[in-house]
Amino acid sequence: MKQVISKIRLTHWPVVLLLAVVMLAAGTESCKSTGKMSKKERKAAIELAKQQLKGIIDQTTTLSLPDQEKLVSEIINKKLNDPTVNDMIIQAQQAIKKAYASKAMLHQQKVDAAKAQLLDMLLNKDGKSAAELQNELNAIKAQNLNDSEINDLIVQVQHKIDAMKNSPSLPVKTQLENSFQGVADAAAAGNPDEADKIIKNTLQYFTAPDAPVLIIIYRQGSTVDYDKPTTIQRYLNFCKDQKKSLNAVDAIQQDASGKIKELDLIKK
Repeated sequence: MKQVISKIRLTHWPVVLLLAVVMLAAGTESCKSTGKMSKKERKAAIELAKQQLKGIIDQTTTLSLPDQEKLVSEIINKKLNDPTVNDMIIQAQQAIKKAYASKAMLHQQKVDAAKAQLLDMLLNKDGKSAAELQNELNAIKAQNLNDSEINDLIVQVQHKIDAMKNSPSLPVKTQLENSFQGVADAAAAGNPDEADKIIKNTLQYFTAPDAPVLIIIYRQGSTVDYDKPTTIQRYLNFCKDQKKSLNAVDAIQQDASGKIKELDLIKK
């Protein structure tokens, strides 16, 4: 303003024109110093704020929750003094608070589900392979749950999987005989659900549940007598019903993929 007046003093303009220039300069400096918006600017700012707040209230915005909070703060700082905007600010704050609560609840549900799954993996009652357990563990790791208890369980399961990978696998004959005995022991202990799980897992070794099983009841030289033919599923259920494993594996026939297509047993 002082610069404008000093310049005017050096000129010889008419008084009326000089006064107009001074008033215009003073008005311009006043707007700059106060930062006030014009009516047009304020109207546009109010409409924009309404649109932005509506997206937060409806949770249709693509902004993250921290960015939503930041946007609401920016709108508040503009001091638009509009009743509708003020009401929408309150609604937006409530919507953000509710979204945070839902996010926390969903995260806890994921943590609880992962914990239960990891504990099951440690027990491995279904007899899953190391590769199957590793795939499940990798899926849990990918969730990045950032929970100390989950992290501890992940380490424990990984140690179990590594031990399974490093230990030599049992021969198929031994695995089958262990399964037969496991079914019988579970049934004898009054745990039919455990017996059914072992049966289900054992059937995976075979081409089909009705793969034939022949039981040798007598063998002398080249003379061999068999009991009535059965299937692997019926034989496993027989072990469950009798609560005993009476036969050992004598011979195994496998297909090209390694699945058992026929099994010969012999009385112990």
